Amino acid sequence: MDEKRWFLLHEGQVTGPFAVSDVATEASSLKSPMVWGRGQSEWVSLEKWTKSAKDDVGQAAKSKGSDRIWKVRASQQEMAPMDHDQMIDYLKKQTDYAEIQIWTEGYSEWKDIYQIHKIMDELGVSRRAHPRVPIMGTLQCEGTSNTFTAKALSISEGGLGVTEASEVKIGEKFKTILKSPNLPAAVHSTCEVVYVAEGGYAGMKFVTIQAEAVAGIIEYVKKFT
Repeated sequence: MDEKRWFLLHEGQVTGPFAVSDVATEASSLKSPMVWGRGQSEWVSLEKWTKSAKDDVGQAAKSKGSDRIWKVRASQQEMAPMDHDQMIDYLKKQTDYAEIQIWTEGYSEWKDIYQIHKIMDELGVSRRAHPRVPIMGTLQCEGTSNTFTAKALSISEGGLGVTEASEVKIGEKFKTILKSPNLPAAVHSTCEVVYVAEGGYAGMKFVTIQAEAVAGIIEYVKKFT
């Protein structure tokens, strides 16, 4: 928790990285800042981040010097309690983490795998050909039989993570326009859906995109990496 991996978003500007102990100080003079750390799927409020950070500290303190028992819930079905190695072995056999949540002593609630950075590293979940970072914006999608506007959650040089896209199917292609205060201009592209999950979450890869737009995305991603 002491490493510098936390970023703040305020009025479209990203600052960081900060150590966990410095986030509150840096955010004290900002109005309604958002926080992101490597492994999160989207920006969260300072209040939500603070609660999550306290959970992690409490969990670490309670488990120090003892073997932790972990619980795994997949599609609302809870597995038998496991030790750490059993849990990692189980998770490595899974192909989709979207519906999997984890709990251990010290957590006040079930957590998505993406919220637990150490486990993500062990599973290699965060290792991508193109680093994915959070973004705030809207994605207008126009397909052959489906037109809608989704909420952008994350972006990389290779694609996007979105929500509010409940009707899409893997393999569908859309003409898209991404508008975000984090980017210098709207991004026009063609995207293909590569995965879908519950709650309207979907992953899209860029099929065609202008070089100028890619350059803008790369510059934005660099702020985090």
